[in-house]
Amino acid sequence: MIVRKLGIADYPAVNALFAVAFETTPENGPAREEDEGVRHWGVFSEDGDLMSSLTATPFSMRFDGAACPMAGIGAVQTLPPYRRRGGIAACFERALPELYESGFLFAYLYPFSTAFYRRFGFESCVTALACTVDLSQLRLPPGTGSFQLATKEKPLFEAIRQVDRAWERMWNMEVLRGEGDYAWLDKLDPLATREYLYVCFDASGAPRGYIAFRTAVEAGERALVCSRFRFMDKAGFYALLSVCKSLAADHRLAKFTLPSDPALPYLMGEWSLGAASFSRKPAGMLRVIHVAEVLRRAAYRGDGALRLGIRDGLIPENDSVFDLVFAHGRAVSVERTDAKADAVMDIASFSALIAGVCDFDGARNWMDGLEIIDPAAPFEGVFYRKSMMISEYF
Repeated sequence: MIVRKLGIADYPAVNALFAVAFETTPENGPAREEDEGVRHWGVFSEDGDLMSSLTATPFSMRFDGAACPMAGIGAVQTLPPYRRRGGIAACFERALPELYESGFLFAYLYPFSTAFYRRFGFESCVTALACTVDLSQLRLPPGTGSFQLATKEKPLFEAIRQVDRAWERMWNMEVLRGEGDYAWLDKLDPLATREYLYVCFDASGAPRGYIAFRTAVEAGERALVCSRFRFMDKAGFYALLSVCKSLAADHRLAKFTLPSDPALPYLMGEWSLGAASFSRKPAGMLRVIHVAEVLRRAAYRGDGALRLGIRDGLIPENDSVFDLVFAHGRAVSVERTDAKADAVMDIASFSALIAGVCDFDGARNWMDGLEIIDPAAPFEGVFYRKSMMISEYF
């Protein structure tokens, strides 16, 4: 096998491989000359056929209050005759160290198999909450405000962007949208697509949230199935539900996705007897690409010092013991050391813990890939549950 980073001359082969692997057309493929910063790696057979490839798209991701560079891994593909021959493993072995050298701090992907991607250091990260609300039983607090339909003639861009800025500040792991990420507003055509996007405003005319939905019939019930459900605060959440309630005469249910923050279901005034139901929905896997820099940028609780041993078989610079000192919630120093670690963990476990999937007590009891050597070390100041969400799909 020949493994290498792919160039523009390889793009037709990448898109042809995508078309065969995912049973679509090459026009839907991931390789486009105009996509700046997108990287592709591939494996070739001895006959020169592109057997496998994967794509990394640059994103900016919110981590502990600041923007960090993240590589969104997608188009992970192998031609059927070459599957289970190690092609994707070879791509990751080449791509991950190069992402480290390029300055990425994280990589994120949506798996076809969690066990498969754990082999490369990825671990389950964001879990969203799928909500179904019976609109006939929905009770909302009194409020004032209005909502407007967005169209390509009146896209309400600035209002939507204001909501996104507030939303992105609330959640770890959320992708941050730039000014160029709103081309979809130019295609809004509710009369043709029957997808409706409403922006909610408070009594002063300030935006509070936006919602996009289609109507679907499920088990004989008409439902509003939401593809976008973003709000700035509690008032914004209720405003979005008021849009749904205004359509209750013709729709029995509303379905939307929330971050799995434990406090959010408390906003539902009634959930018993089928008024509302919730189910957890896995939303991708995370891998830390640069351990030292992530430790430098992380937010901590209180003051302390901790030596962390990280096992990473694919990025040598991460495979070390890191001496972390933190004070007033931020890192003071992060250095490699030959001293004995207070805990040793594989890169997958570290990735999940530093992102904030759970408190350290939960990890101590249930997480594989974690060995605690000094139980008295201040793990709870480093690893704790954080509010997380990711809305971008790649």
